[in-house]
Amino acid sequence: MPFSFHGFGTAYYGECDFRPDGSYVTTEWISAFLLPVLPFRSVRLVRMPGKDLNLVVVSSEGFLVIERTTLHWRQVMRTYGFMACYAAYLVGLSTAVDSLGLSWGQISPTWAIVIFLFVLTLPLFLLLFLRHKARRRAIFSPEAQIETLKKLRAHISPK
Repeated sequence: MPFSFHGFGTAYYGECDFRPDGSYVTTEWISAFLLPVLPFRSVRLVRMPGKDLNLVVVSSEGFLVIERTTLHWRQVMRTYGFMACYAAYLVGLSTAVDSLGLSWGQISPTWAIVIFLFVLTLPLFLLLFLRHKARRRAIFSPEAQIETLKKLRAHISPK
């Protein structure tokens, strides 16, 4: 399970290959400053409702690993691609602001913060929208989830 201390350690990034039982493939990354650096391994997991969300972080107790898979290279490349595009987006924004002759000093500090945060997080909303669309394509089925949990219980229970 991922563990991070002050932004250094391991963390899950990405979600793909959604199934009707609610599970998906994610990749555990070695992270620095909360950013993915090197892929470590990929796993299929399902979120445990009520245990996964915290006001500060997503807790590793909120996941149930169903299976370990080989490294999901498409997801790794998409993560690196997103990071590169986001860096280019930030550079492009700073260049556009300078080339248009705009200055943050021309507007009130409150509005400057609101605009800055909105523009900074805009690509993240796109990412959430695309993930939502992918999740909806795999129509959730409680029966499939119960079947998966039964298989896990049979694997885990002592014989």
